[in-house]
Amino acid sequence: MQIPAFINTGLLKKSLLILPLVGLLSACGSDSDDLKSDPNTKMLQIDFNEGITGWKVGFADYPSGEETFYELGHSYSNLPAALDTKRKGLKITGNNHSDDLFMFATKKVEGLEPNTRYDLRFKVTFGTNAQNNCMGIGGSPGNSVWIKVGATKNEPKAVNDGTGFLLLNWDKGNQAAGGSDAIIAGDFANHQECSATDVVTTYQKKTLTTERGAYTTATDDKGNLWVLVGTDSGFEGTTTIYLMGLEISATKK
Repeated sequence: MQIPAFINTGLLKKSLLILPLVGLLSACGSDSDDLKSDPNTKMLQIDFNEGITGWKVGFADYPSGEETFYELGHSYSNLPAALDTKRKGLKITGNNHSDDLFMFATKKVEGLEPNTRYDLRFKVTFGTNAQNNCMGIGGSPGNSVWIKVGATKNEPKAVNDGTGFLLLNWDKGNQAAGGSDAIIAGDFANHQECSATDVVTTYQKKTLTTERGAYTTATDDKGNLWVLVGTDSGFEGTTTIYLMGLEISATKK
């Protein structure tokens, strides 16, 4: 299996260095400014339209054996019509009966220096059909579902806590709070204000980024990291996300 690698921005074309970003007040992100890299920063750029080789999908914060009841699933699918049916993305879906479902995609990447701490900035692009400021069961289908990102040298997995409940082996925090291994990039709500006639139907593209200094991590002894992007839900209903792109800048501390 080929492992994607970080590449030095000095080897990239100038056009690849202009990435949407916004200045932040916390660890959360938005989608309307530029992420600017210095010559010592390495970049990882993933377009899910080009394939999902090596990506793994997982689910946590639910009872083991209840996958069918929770309607858990994932596929490499054409994007919804409102996005672009000629392009594909990684579709992940689940019905949050536990009021705490975590859905994630992860992949091992290489190319950094071994046993080295880096400041990472994330930009994730995805399709969402949840409108902004809508009410929902237990919480909003858009504003109560949080996008989390992270990277560590340990593979993220759902593990049994001894009572039959599956928990992530990372510290991702819980719902609106991030943890030491994953932080909040923003929420799942799209740019459409809530409408009684079209609450969760039409998909829109959304991009979220994190600020410099919001997340640091260390590589393993081969310079590898496991990257993660996921949804942490407080909405007691179905969330279906289409992952479209992921970019990570890594600056050695």
